[in-house]
Amino acid sequence: MLLLNQLLRESERIEPVPQVIHQLMDLADDPEVPVSEIAELILYEPVVTANLLKLANSAAFGFKKKVDSVHDAVVLLGLKRMVEIVLLNSVTRPLKSARQGYGLEEGRLWKQSVSCALMAGAIAESIQAPEKHIVFTAALLKDIGVIVLDRYMGDAMAEIRKAMDVDRLSLVAAERQVLGIDHAHLGGRIAGLWNFSETLAGTIENHHLTDAVEDIPKETAMVYLADSICSISGINGELFCGHYTHYDRVCERLGLSEVAVNRIMSDFYSRKEEIYGLLAIL
Repeated sequence: MLLLNQLLRESERIEPVPQVIHQLMDLADDPEVPVSEIAELILYEPVVTANLLKLANSAAFGFKKKVDSVHDAVVLLGLKRMVEIVLLNSVTRPLKSARQGYGLEEGRLWKQSVSCALMAGAIAESIQAPEKHIVFTAALLKDIGVIVLDRYMGDAMAEIRKAMDVDRLSLVAAERQVLGIDHAHLGGRIAGLWNFSETLAGTIENHHLTDAVEDIPKETAMVYLADSICSISGINGELFCGHYTHYDRVCERLGLSEVAVNRIMSDFYSRKEEIYGLLAIL
């Protein structure tokens, strides 16, 4: 059995989320915040600034004039898109490496995390949820615990697969049975170490809804639905698919019909290759 404190110490090797991200998320949903205040936050983050300008000047956007300042990038890209770009660029680097213990080739964990975040954002927009950036970030980082647990999965994988196949357990339940901890719970604790809000850390920790909850928080419901869609669509790795126990209940909680969910999926798939191509620039 693995010890939580040991795993949390190991998580310190993961590059933490920059403080500017917390500030951006606090400001992003406030329509009264001036562009200059957003630009001021990013201005003193050289790497964030460089990547934002590189993306704004890429052929993907096709702006007629060169974008030479953070202020112009915010104006041209739009505040919501700009915040998503900064989030994607700043928090997903650790997700890009191969995770052989979980059977994920290079880039697979990154792709399933980014896809889930975009799907969760689309769900939040469709129901006009004010918590879009919390949901987007939670979906993006929901599998951060995988990075730490991956090194232990080689020896445990045979037993975990047996628990999933024979006992019909989900990956999270099988991890708990074999390792004594699961990647979602560990991810929530890592988020706590990074000073995320209780809502954000709790959404990461509970996004599989493994523990019975009578009243599912709306943020958690949106991430669960997005993750379920990514599994059903084959975006998620093999181990991460299956067990959509709360799918109908979550759709009801969010007031989404099957037609509405299918529309969200269709919109995402119509833009999928364009989105992945854009993200490759980051």
